[in-house]
Amino acid sequence: MRTLGILLSTAGLAGVGAIALAVAPAQAAEAAACSGARSISSAQMLRDHRPPSWGSVRLMRDNCSQYWAEVVMDSRLPANARANAFLVQYGGSNNGRVLSCNSSGGNGQIVQGQRTCRTPKVRATNNNISFAAIGREYHNYGGGYEEISENATAKAR
Repeated sequence: MRTLGILLSTAGLAGVGAIALAVAPAQAAEAAACSGARSISSAQMLRDHRPPSWGSVRLMRDNCSQYWAEVVMDSRLPANARANAFLVQYGGSNNGRVLSCNSSGGNGQIVQGQRTCRTPKVRATNNNISFAAIGREYHNYGGGYEEISENATAKAR
């Protein structure tokens, strides 16, 4: 009886491995098919809306109609700085939804030593939905983080 239990549990584990192996190629194929990421709108990150630029915020799209926002700073951030990107959706059932780099599926806000972050990707095939990207930079001068710059892209599809 004990041997039968071991055989069944081993067979079950092998089945789980086979399922995992079958899913992995499908995910890899989907990721490869969704290549072609390109910036469809961008804006410079300016402090007090004046040059020089410290980076850019971009609204991105791939060939699978997935949209996301990203911020790319010109240099790595110092210890007292943070930056974040925000994706704003206009239209559809999630009208007004705002996702940031800190949202599930994003890669986290930019912190010391980093230059870039991106929001989660949102798939939108409905032509009535558009998006904009917002970039914000924050500094802590001893009293907590305060926003020192913000810029947004134009709405785009």
